[in-house]
Amino acid sequence: MKKIGFMAAIAGAALAVTALAQSFPVRPITMIVPWSPGGSTDLTSRAMAPVLDKILGTPINVVNRTGGGGAVGHGSISTSRPDGYTIGIITLEVVLPPWVEQTKIGAESFSPISLLVLNPVAIVVRKDAPWKTVQDLVADIRANKGKYKASGTAKFGSYDFARLGFLDKLGLNDKDLPWVPAQGAAAALQELVSGGVNVGFVSIGESSALTKAGELRQLGFMTDKRFEGFPDVPTLKELGINWTFASFLMAAAPKNTLTNVVAKLDEAMGKAAQDPEFLKFMKNANLVVNYLNTKNSKAFLAERTKAMAALYNAVK
Repeated sequence: MKKIGFMAAIAGAALAVTALAQSFPVRPITMIVPWSPGGSTDLTSRAMAPVLDKILGTPINVVNRTGGGGAVGHGSISTSRPDGYTIGIITLEVVLPPWVEQTKIGAESFSPISLLVLNPVAIVVRKDAPWKTVQDLVADIRANKGKYKASGTAKFGSYDFARLGFLDKLGLNDKDLPWVPAQGAAAALQELVSGGVNVGFVSIGESSALTKAGELRQLGFMTDKRFEGFPDVPTLKELGINWTFASFLMAAAPKNTLTNVVAKLDEAMGKAAQDPEFLKFMKNANLVVNYLNTKNSKAFLAERTKAMAALYNAVK
């Protein structure tokens, strides 16, 4: 009888969990942004939140939790209750070997929901900088190794890897263009404009507003082809530097979040990624929407993990 009662309790608990998943969501959802306000992660999250609100029928509260080179926010996402009511946007950091080793937070710490955005990287300088082209900049770096400083995010963060790969293709190394850590692209761009650093490695979208305002000059893009919003800016490939790089923004929940809950969130993200107002905002911000469902997002994370490990082994 005791065994029967125990089995009945287990079955009842399973039915309760299933019922909760089917009724999800019944209260507001918190979306954690691991980076500072004004960057691509923050802009994307705040543009998508009201769209998800309409689709899911519940408020989506966007919260910035910064610090530790993205570790604070990513950690908050990964250690939350796996019930779908705390989700967030994870970035390329979770597949970067040094960052994962230091933070103990990696791709396996999350339940991927949907890839939302790919952020190709731009090389930017102040409008009054002496370099008009990437070739000008490279020549000066070669002649004055270690003189100039660059920034974009934390040390060994996504944009630092963009810099390391760029230098590696030129036969240069980390010390030739030293990195100044920053809490995200918005902070790095402020440092660039104020003269604290000389070169920025950030996404095209993140640098677009200051470029249009006449504060920055985009020298080159790490893309396969020219970017629609800035057709006059060459790709590195055009300049003979075989290097492309893009960070990513992926909606994710804590590890072991119920499959049915993840599926509902993914369905909502897929609809939001097609919303006309959301797409208009993203286009105006020069952010590239690239939705992938949960299954393909998991495969994407696995591929990026492998690729970033290979890059790190090549440059360390």
